[in-house]
Amino acid sequence: MLFVAVVYLGFDQVADAIDTPLAEAFNLPVSAYGELKLLPYALLMAVRLVLELLVVAAVCGILGCRMFGFPLVGPEIGKLTAIGLAIGLAVMVCAILAIMVTGNANVAVSTQSPLSALLHGGGWLIFDFIGATGEELFGRVAVLLVAERFVGWRGAIIVSGLMFSVLHFGNPGASWIWLARLFFQGALLAYAVYRTGSVWWSVGYHTGWNWASAPLFGAAGSGYLDEGHLLDFTPTGSSMITGGAVGPEGSIFAFVAVLCAFVLLVTITPDRRLLARQV
Repeated sequence: MLFVAVVYLGFDQVADAIDTPLAEAFNLPVSAYGELKLLPYALLMAVRLVLELLVVAAVCGILGCRMFGFPLVGPEIGKLTAIGLAIGLAVMVCAILAIMVTGNANVAVSTQSPLSALLHGGGWLIFDFIGATGEELFGRVAVLLVAERFVGWRGAIIVSGLMFSVLHFGNPGASWIWLARLFFQGALLAYAVYRTGSVWWSVGYHTGWNWASAPLFGAAGSGYLDEGHLLDFTPTGSSMITGGAVGPEGSIFAFVAVLCAFVLLVTITPDRRLLARQV
């Protein structure tokens, strides 16, 4: 538990200490014109993924468990990742469409070439997946393995949800609605780990959710805009509906999206909770 606390307090500083000199060496500014740039983001996500793997390895070493057992490895990894990706994408798209249908946002096609759209859309999808994998390694592997030793698997779900919310306190435009939604989303992702027997549904879902908001619709994703987005999302209504500066993730429709994702999870995926506890 002490190790996880130390990682939480110092992880960003270590990641930045590695990433910043590399980005400067390759002349990769993180942002331009208020938008995150793809290549610097890719570099940062790669650095963070390596560090997260080291964290998981250290936690497994401390606890005496197999790194390549539950929850990192489980049955039907590819299928679960694809299902999670489709659900995360679908529910986030529906939340944004609800914002539009209620007259609280406008969406137009961005002005870029088809090649640029393909490169940016594909690039963001790949590195959103890498970024989501890193976040899930900490929040839904390392944290769960430690928390369940103290409070059991049900309590670990609550701890993971709280940690997911706390980790995002510093994001631009963070609101209480968004932070509350992050708690429920984190709990959903943690429950999915136990239900499916691995972390990979959660990785897929996390990727689809993130990609739909910023790279696809051009809305803010967790408070950040991405370069080369495929559509241009312009909020026009109340921040309760649009999510304000943090983006549609902070909309009240995002709560409905999380609920829909839970229903789809329990409808589509087999319940492997007993199997997961035995691994």
